[in-house]
Amino acid sequence: MDPYGKRELLDFFGRHLRHHGDSPQAVRWTARGQQRRYEAFLAVCGDLSGKSVLDFGCGKGDLYGFLRARGVECAYTGVDIHPDLIALARVKHQEAEFIATDIEEAPLERIFDVVLACGVFNLRVGGIGESVGAVLPLLFGYAREALHANFLSARAPRHDVELHYVDPAWLLEFARGHLTPRAVVRDDLVPDDIFLSACR
Repeated sequence: MDPYGKRELLDFFGRHLRHHGDSPQAVRWTARGQQRRYEAFLAVCGDLSGKSVLDFGCGKGDLYGFLRARGVECAYTGVDIHPDLIALARVKHQEAEFIATDIEEAPLERIFDVVLACGVFNLRVGGIGESVGAVLPLLFGYAREALHANFLSARAPRHDVELHYVDPAWLLEFARGHLTPRAVVRDDLVPDDIFLSACR
């Protein structure tokens, strides 16, 4: 990620965490929006029970909490570049693994059955467009079975100036060219979102 964009990202979520505390607003979600996206991920992933799961951009571990509440027993690892979010996640979910790192600078040394990236590319910061193209192949490289990621759709009727939107046609072409010809992009799960599934 662009160094300026990374600093923007860290500052943004640091402010939101201090202001909103342990709530979806700390990571710029609403409770309803977060819930709908997590449910959509379960719909596209299928049964994650017994699988190793990497949650890239895990924030404070809310997806792990959702999976546990749904009875999904998986070997979960959450990764985020913000150390304060990871510190909170570790307090909330001591049985899970959380790592504060930037995988573009310090690659992980193992692979996982499934890699998830929920809303990671939604904030408009410096270099975010280039970051999508750089990080998706990295994430797919960590996936033994599949990578699932969601984005805000450029086809949404209204755009927020703080947010980053991805063109579905571009995403599909990129994923099939750089990840796998079996990549699929769906726009029928959450309004104004698109979901990428790239399976081995």
